[in-house]
Amino acid sequence: MSKKTDTKILILCGGKGRRMGKYTKKIPKPLIKVGNIPIIQHKINYYKSQGYKNLTLCLGYKAEVLKKFVKNKNKNILFSKSGENTGILKRIFLASKNYNSTSIISYGDTLAKINFDDLITKHRRSKSLMSLVIAPIKNPFGIVKWNSKNKLISFDEKPILNHFIGYAVFEPKIFQYLSKNIINSKDGVGIVKAIKLLVSKRLVNIYKYNGLQMTINSLSELKEARSKIGNYITFS
Repeated sequence: MSKKTDTKILILCGGKGRRMGKYTKKIPKPLIKVGNIPIIQHKINYYKSQGYKNLTLCLGYKAEVLKKFVKNKNKNILFSKSGENTGILKRIFLASKNYNSTSIISYGDTLAKINFDDLITKHRRSKSLMSLVIAPIKNPFGIVKWNSKNKLISFDEKPILNHFIGYAVFEPKIFQYLSKNIINSKDGVGIVKAIKLLVSKRLVNIYKYNGLQMTINSLSELKEARSKIGNYITFS
């Protein structure tokens, strides 16, 4: 099979979006509009523009509202419902169970113009079980270090640091390394524990990305995304 037809896309859409105020009282965060199009539709359009059509949405908060919108606008989208209080890693586990090939996962509130063919190629070449997409982001604060006597030993004004931007590739074998306690952890605790465990076993690769990326996790980030979206929707 080709990379495109053999790769499953999992979009994590279960969060309650508490930091989005009034926007998420009636709808889940992926349905918030950015440039007159909901975030989730931007993501679906972009994946399909690159030929990736094997999409599954991992639902939680206001699952039926999101499912109804997506089904009305798109064909052949799958849904995995796991309840509002299920942790991120458990959502991934349930959605990918009985699937034996490479998967791309991404958060439902992130947008990036990643070349997924290149991502998959470099992931497979690395022979890792997971690849995290990393991007340089300018830290808004100065970074300080001090010694045991509270004497400042370094100061870095608003440095550029590498961040995980909510996109990753994984092989189903990762779950062979994870205990039920890790898989069943609440919120994002499980995914952090899983990554740390896999890193300790040298099973995680990084994919460097330096293009447009938007995380919409607060009202200020929503405002910023709306100002940038014209640079993204050319691919939709």
